[in-house]
Amino acid sequence: MKKMGLDAYRFSISWSRVLPKGKLSGGVNREGIKYYNKLINRLLARALCDPVALDPPQALEDKYGGFLSPDIV
Repeated sequence: MKKMGLDAYRFSISWSRVLPKGKLSGGVNREGIKYYNKLINRLLARALCDPVALDPPQALEDKYGGFLSPDIV
């Protein structure tokens, strides 16, 4: 990407990869955490990091109505 002149890489976190059941109480997928940790470290090493787009997991969207709810933030 650097060779192409890009200076940022934007990505979203797939919450179903990290929290398969949508909540911490449902368990954390360690492989999902490792995937994003590795991705972010590689981007930082190449100075290609941009803000990550965050969408709430579906279970939290259903329960609280998304990030506009003061209960989810």
